[in-house]
Amino acid sequence: MEDLVDAPGEVERSQSTDSRWALFGSEWPKSEIVFLCQVVVLYTVIVVSIYNLTKGNGDSNLWTALLSSCLGYLLPNPSLKRNGHVV
Repeated sequence: MEDLVDAPGEVERSQSTDSRWALFGSEWPKSEIVFLCQVVVLYTVIVVSIYNLTKGNGDSNLWTALLSSCLGYLLPNPSLKRNGHVV
């Protein structure tokens, strides 16, 4: 930890190289890759939950909780805009 305090330039360089990842032969921003992976996992859980609820497989309380949690995570918070400002 002392090295990080003594050499702030090193910290900045390591963070900038970590912010882009090589994927499929090109560099992509780390945040986009993480976002895409999270969305794929969420949609997978949503589809499996809906399937199991319609077929009656397993505990319906579990699938309902998973479905509502994933939907709540994906959907943005509602807000009112007045005169261009969020209230």
